[in-house]
Amino acid sequence: MILPSSPIRILGIDPGLRITGFGILDKTGQQLSYVDSGCIKTPDGELPERLKVILDSLGEVIAQ
Repeated sequence: MILPSSPIRILGIDPGLRITGFGILDKTGQQLSYVDSGCIKTPDGELPERLKVILDSLGEVIAQ
């Protein structure tokens, strides 16, 4: 008997300081399912401020 494999959630990140893209897929066995995608836009400003926005936003995405 073949047991179905546990689903795996995949988070892909397209890095960028002005716009960071992300995509989320679920993989069960050989099947992929779209979950969500989006862009995180950072305001003009210093590097630490931009990185904080990216960190906080990705943290929210992961928490969901």
